[in-house]
Amino acid sequence: MSYRQTFLSAVSLAAMVLASTPARANEPAEETVDTANRITVLGRAAVELPSGATGLPIAIVDTPQSVTVISRDVLDDFAFDEVNDVLRYVTGVNVEEVETDRTYYNARGFDIVDSMVDGIQIPNVWGPAIGSLDTVTWDSIEVVRGANGLLSGTGNPSGTINYRRRHPTGAQRISGELTAGSWNKVRGEFDLDTPLTADGSWTVRIVGAAQSSDSYLRDYRSNRTAVQGVLDGHITDTVRVSLGYTRQQSKARGVMWGALPLLDSEGNQLDWDFSTSTTQDWTYWNKTDQTAYGEVSWTFAPGWTARTHLTRRITDEPSRLFYVYGTPDADTGLGLFGNPGGYDSKARGWIWDNSLQGAFSLFGRTHKLNLGVQRTSARFNYLTSPVPLTDPAWGALPPLQSGWDGTEVPFPAFGTPYESANFTDKQWRVRGAADLDLSDRLSLIVGANYVDVQTRGTTFGVSAARNESAVSPFVGATFAIVPGVNLYASYTAIFNPQKEIGTNLRPIGSAKGTSYEAGIKGETADKALFGSVALFHAKQANIAEAAGYDVTLGQTLYTGIDVRSQGIEAEVGGRIAPGLTVQGGVTHLSLEGANDAPVRTYVPRTTANLLVRWEPVAKLQLGAAMRWQDDVYLTNALGTIRQGDYATLQLQAGYQLNENVTFNLNVANVTNHKHLTSLYWDQALIAPPRNVTGSLRMTF
Repeated sequence: MSYRQTFLSAVSLAAMVLASTPARANEPAEETVDTANRITVLGRAAVELPSGATGLPIAIVDTPQSVTVISRDVLDDFAFDEVNDVLRYVTGVNVEEVETDRTYYNARGFDIVDSMVDGIQIPNVWGPAIGSLDTVTWDSIEVVRGANGLLSGTGNPSGTINYRRRHPTGAQRISGELTAGSWNKVRGEFDLDTPLTADGSWTVRIVGAAQSSDSYLRDYRSNRTAVQGVLDGHITDTVRVSLGYTRQQSKARGVMWGALPLLDSEGNQLDWDFSTSTTQDWTYWNKTDQTAYGEVSWTFAPGWTARTHLTRRITDEPSRLFYVYGTPDADTGLGLFGNPGGYDSKARGWIWDNSLQGAFSLFGRTHKLNLGVQRTSARFNYLTSPVPLTDPAWGALPPLQSGWDGTEVPFPAFGTPYESANFTDKQWRVRGAADLDLSDRLSLIVGANYVDVQTRGTTFGVSAARNESAVSPFVGATFAIVPGVNLYASYTAIFNPQKEIGTNLRPIGSAKGTSYEAGIKGETADKALFGSVALFHAKQANIAEAAGYDVTLGQTLYTGIDVRSQGIEAEVGGRIAPGLTVQGGVTHLSLEGANDAPVRTYVPRTTANLLVRWEPVAKLQLGAAMRWQDDVYLTNALGTIRQGDYATLQLQAGYQLNENVTFNLNVANVTNHKHLTSLYWDQALIAPPRNVTGSLRMTF
């Protein structure tokens, strides 16, 4: 698809919003909804203004970056109980499931390494998603696409994911949900939300979920639990306290470390059944992630609030794994070999974040200011349980085409654990941002983020030491063409510290570059419908790209490449007619490296997504979730692996049985299309076939 074709499609997608805004801007004020501090997502659920873009209380239409918010009711209606399920339908985001229990995300051609919880930055040293991250703890998920130097400190041009906890609402309510589905899936959820005092000054909310499921993949099964408690209260009229604890645990058996081989010895691409797996029946990969936090905010003057926040995070990740590598012979299927791995990793960290936010008057106009400082410290420890090279687990394997049953390799003779990695990562971040109201139509956002990163220790026999610092400036502007329609532009300098180890067995160092974005945004007068079109351009030097897995070291090594990303993106979301809401978008980009050659070819150049919900009659809701991407490929020494363009479709139906009970049905991958989950590496999984879930939700 050409840029011209994509541009026309993008403009068409958002035109209904941008064109309708002026006509509706003159409607009587009493017919609009006061949403000064709220934003309506998909025309139904109201959530607080997003904090993941600038840290300032600015509406999406006034933010000079691309922002998507997925609300709680979308997660419930479409049974998106894993974060991966949600992010697949966020405009411009790609979910790279490289193994059964490891996932990477990317946007605009670059890996998403920045994440937040309630607007508090999580250092990217914590790495990719391991296991299944349950969504029961989140009220909404915000994704800021493009460089986010104001809050993340790195200016990485991919994006930032901000998870917002389910805080108490002040209402008294209890709800529960029971779910059953394909592959023996059983799930239960609960949500207790209640005030603790008569005046509502202290409130508590406890949510949780437990799930057990087999899989379409041979022998893979998982159990997952999540629980969260949040206490919010006022010590005085001006001092507010929030305390919380979250625990997520996933236990997976029959896991795959690596994935399926995709080329034979003659360079032919292999076609596997949905259920094909290289796992052995003794493998497992567990993770427990615990977070506790405390926050105090003090409104010490009208419009001014100081906040201090402390987070303690602990993760434990024991595993016994089996990696299969090699190239199957085109005739016999022989040529695969095993690599057992026994690891126990632990991480312990602190995040201390402080901010000052308020409004001030200058030259007769009111402006907003946000200042902050953050200190983080995390220690990572890895134990490796060695397996003697004489163990059969290291040997040649039978052809995978013969139909493995998980007993091909007996449980290896794992030895006494030894410390293979022990390093400490510390970061200082100082940030500042100001929203300057220059006129009734022009607003300027300026800021900068200083980050200092220090790592000490070793990882798998290689020094992990690094000491880097830089300032990432940000500037953005919005100009109101007419009420409700803004032109905008933004610039961020990129400084992205990277912990990856290069092929020279030294830390690869930071990636640096620049990121630009410009576009137009609009919303209807009642804020029920929103649309945007954005152009983006980013350059990065020394981006970490996987160069291969080193069996001796037991880790992937990387090389640095230069990447230029540019493209166009459009999005629309909200109510387009009574009872009909949509959220969707399209992204088209190019990714080029040295000599203008294409790079990161596993990233689709064009993607489109759409969520639709329709209430044709009272109590009945119908929905659809659709995603399309164009073809991707990966070339290695044997040949080229290709995944053609494809679309996936999920259908949803919900019916309110009575005042308290709702039934919900979802059918995913309705067309039963077979496709690879990723070409991030030269191994891949087959995506799940058609599957069904049904749930019964009770609210009192």
